[in-house]
Amino acid sequence: MIHALVLAAGAGERMGAAKPLLRWRDRSFVAHVVAAVRDGGCTRAWVVQGAWPLPVEELGDATVVAHPGWAAGPFTSLQAGVRAISATPPGAVLVASIDRPHLRVQTVAALIEAWRREPAAIWQPLQAGRRGHPVLLPWSAAAHALVSPAVSLRELMAALPHPRRTLASDDPAVLDNIDTPEDLARLLAEDGSQG
Repeated sequence: MIHALVLAAGAGERMGAAKPLLRWRDRSFVAHVVAAVRDGGCTRAWVVQGAWPLPVEELGDATVVAHPGWAAGPFTSLQAGVRAISATPPGAVLVASIDRPHLRVQTVAALIEAWRREPAAIWQPLQAGRRGHPVLLPWSAAAHALVSPAVSLRELMAALPHPRRTLASDDPAVLDNIDTPEDLARLLAEDGSQG
């Protein structure tokens, strides 16, 4: 089993708005990411909620994890999600954020397929020579977030003994965060949608 952990707790300060609630293609950002991870093969989705309420009616069977300490940073959101998941640990955890509502289902499916071939490895998509997101962690790596002195996912992965693998991807969302109003305008213009 592979569970998805969708990080949606931040305030969206650079966006100046509640990022989980922003609309694209007639759905919220968070609903798009949940759909991508579920349709891509994750058996369960967990969504970490913090600064803003979430549109639970759009999230299907996803489990919402309230994180009152969200202001302490994204890594604490990862820790809150891993703590919730730890009651029924899966084989792996796919960590995704709502910064990428345009994440392709195929990207998720390809990472899961790669992990099944080498389940001890940490998997990331690779584009233009750069590692991107989402990140697929074996459970033993994800669980280490609860005891690690790391302050970011990058630091956590660098400190782990797990092999790190990449998978070539042409998905623009792999490297493309939608963090500002300009990013959102570009996404909408490229897509031809109005939000």
